[in-house]
Formats: sequence, structure tokens, C-alpha cells
Amino acid sequence: MTAKEKILGNIKDLQLPSKAMPMVPIFEGLSDDKHSFFFETLEILGVEVIISEDKTELSKLVASKEEEGPVYSSIPELGYTDTLENTEMADLNLSVIEGELGVAENGAIWVEGDALTQRALTAIASHLIIVLPYQKVVWNMHEAYTYVEPRQSGYGVFISGPSKTADIEQSLVKGAHGAKSLTVFIQK
Repeated sequence: MTAKEKILGNIKDLQLPSKAMPMVPIFEGLSDDKHSFFFETLEILGVEVIISEDKTELSKLVASKEEEGPVYSSIPELGYTDTLENTEMADLNLSVIEGELGVAENGAIWVEGDALTQRALTAIASHLIIVLPYQKVVWNMHEAYTYVEPRQSGYGVFISGPSKTADIEQSLVKGAHGAKSLTVFIQK
């Protein structure tokens, strides 16, 4: 038996008592209104925010982007669900996906992997629209992780604004590693 096998065997045979995970406190935010704070954070990140009770406004927004190139939507009532069969993913102009949870402190939106037909939909299209229910906003990441269960689906991602990069000459480029624009449609 090698030294490595002996050490690993000792670790495997070690019986330590299990301990409960520590409780992480949920801190209140920096504002009296988490929704306003969330919307302001998104706007600082360069995200267009649309708040509406009317889903026809979302349909009109998506239809207006259709002439710019192929559109895919994971929301069946919008249509556009068969686009991936008829289009190269690299040519996709717009992805419309559903967000599960918004985080006020950093403007991140959790997108569950099971809701995506392709994981690349969050980054491959030139433009991205995330539909998020108004009541699904929490203050911070501590609170978000009490709702998020990535082990169940195996994949999920927090998205926070369109990707950006800047070089040493301070030239800002949006969409360097993903969508050039992000619109969050808040459904009341």
C-alpha cells in the first residue's frame, strides 16, 4: 500500500460527527423599497427595465425586434419557440427567457437551467430579454440562496447586465462576452 492510499484510507474511515450548516442572517437592504433599489441597480448596469401588468406590451416589444433577425422565446404564448430548429444559434438576434429570482443588491437575476432548451440562450443572442415576476425580488445573495437550488437541475446562472469589458485606454465595449443589451420585463 502506498502512502497516498494509506492517507486516503484513513480519511475514508474517519467518522466525524455531522454538524448543521451555520445560519446566515438575512440582512435588510440599503433602502426602504427593495423593488426600487433593484430597478435602480439594473439601470446603473445598463439594463433597460420595463414594468407592466400587460403581457401584450412584451409581445409588441418582441415583435419589434423580429425584423432585426431571428427571435427565440422560452415563453410559449409569445410564439418563436421553433426558431432554434430553423436558425443557426450564432445568428440568433433575440432570446426571451424567464427569470426565477431578482437580487436587489447587485441586479443579478437567477435563470434556472431547466427553463432553457439550450444553455447558450443566455449568452449567444445579440439581445436578451428576461421576464421576471414582480414579487420574485429579494434583497441580497444570502436570501437568494435560500430559494435557489442548483443541485436539483444541475445548472443555473445569475445574469447581471449586458457583458462589458474595457481596455487600458478606457474604451468600453458592451456585449464582449454575451448579449449586447439586456432588457428586464417586470411582470406585475
